[in-house]
Parts: sequence; C-alpha cells; structure tokens
Amino acid sequence: MPQSNTSPASLGRAPRIRPSTGTALVVVVAYAAVFTLTAATSGIPYTEWFDSAANVWRTAVLPLAAGTALLVAFLWWSRWDRIFRDRERLPVPMVLWIAAGTFVVGIVLHLAFVDWPGLGLDLLIPILVAGLLVGFAEEALFRGILLRGLRADGRTEATVAVLTSVVFGVFHLTNLVTGSPASAVLNQVLLATLTGAILYAFRRISGLLLPAMIAHGSWDISLFLPAADATEASSVTGLALLVVVPVLGLLSLVTVAATDRHVPSVA
Repeated sequence: MPQSNTSPASLGRAPRIRPSTGTALVVVVAYAAVFTLTAATSGIPYTEWFDSAANVWRTAVLPLAAGTALLVAFLWWSRWDRIFRDRERLPVPMVLWIAAGTFVVGIVLHLAFVDWPGLGLDLLIPILVAGLLVGFAEEALFRGILLRGLRADGRTEATVAVLTSVVFGVFHLTNLVTGSPASAVLNQVLLATLTGAILYAFRRISGLLLPAMIAHGSWDISLFLPAADATEASSVTGLALLVVVPVLGLLSLVTVAATDRHVPSVA
C-alpha cells in the first residue's frame, strides 16, 4: 500500500515565507508604527494614559488591539511554526529560575499595594484588557516572532537572548512620540531590556510562550492599576523591586551570553 504524503507542505502548512531576522524586524517596525500612531493621535500624553477609563480605552486598548490584529494576521498568513512552543528544551541556569520567581513575587507585591477600595470597575476592566493585550502582543512579537526569526538564521542562543531583549528595550523609544519625557524614556529602554531578559527566562524554563505572556500581562496590570497612598512599606518594597528586578535581568542576560555563546539555538 502506498504511503500517504503527510508532510507539512502537502497539508498546506508550510510557511509562505521563510522565518528570518529580516522579516521579523519588518514586523517589529510595522507593529511599532501601528501602535505608536494609533496612540499618538489620541493627543493624550503617555503620563496620563491610565488616569481614567476613557484614557485607557483610547491610548492603550485601541492601539494594542490594532497591533494585535496585525500580528495575528501575519501569523495566519505566514504560517511560521514554533512561535508558541520550542522544538526542544534547553538547559536552564539557576539564575533564570531565580529571576522568574522574583518577578512573580514582584507582581504579587505590586498588587498588594493597589488602591483596591478606590478602584472602580469602569477603570479596572480596561486595565485588565490592556494587560491581556500587551501580554499577548508584545510576547508574540518579541519572544515569539523575533525570537523565531533570529533562531532560524542559525544564531547561537546567547545572541538570540541578547537581541530579543535589546530590541524589546529599543522598542520603548516609541514613548518619545507618545509624550513621555526623554529622561524617563531612556530609563524605560534600559529597564525594558533587562525585563525582557526575565521574560525570555519564562519561555526558556517552560519551552512555551504562554508563561511569558501571563507574566508580562500580569506585571503591566500591577503597574497600571492605581497605587494606594504611599507608606513606608510600599516605598521600601517599590525601591527594592526597582533595584532587584533589573539586577536579576542583567545577571540573566550575562549568564546566558556567557554560557550559550557556542550553543546552537533550538530553531
């Protein structure tokens, strides 16, 4: 009996365009343009995005929804594989486990100091929607599409980890267009780069993109929600997280860069 042809190409699942760094970067630029232009045309500065429910819907939810639609359309059309799941698991240095665990603790601590009594559903709902969208979109883009493109071009896993984190950080330069002060943006770029290393850790630990999406969305939600009046405990906790999380991100990036500089990526 002749064998049936069940290859990806015969089933219509072969990529329409080969995964590559160049294509991935085009998608990054396209997403940045769609998101930034949609947000900037609101006329609301970045510092006021989460001041009211109306602001959140217009400046965060709408741009993120537009960017998400672009990414879903690209993934549907391109048929790139291994966006959401690695082909195989790589060893996980202990520092990545520590960084990911600390990140989760940070989310819990942020949520503990939210002004829950003063928070209404009218503001809570759009913030939750914005968090879900940013977790899906930015992880699908940076730890999904960009990571896949970099791996497909035969780079080492060290290079993949560093570049996905750096490009994620540079992406936050778009906040200059949406009204954030230049000094604040430079800090955001640095912090986002180091946070990107921890989000890479979530994918590497599990071999799946979903944990990074959940971690990213939960972290941003915990920051978007209005904080209660500052206390000594909340101030000390906030300062500690501001130091510890970036340091662990840096250690994660340095560790992967050092240990995986000759390790082929799991393309």
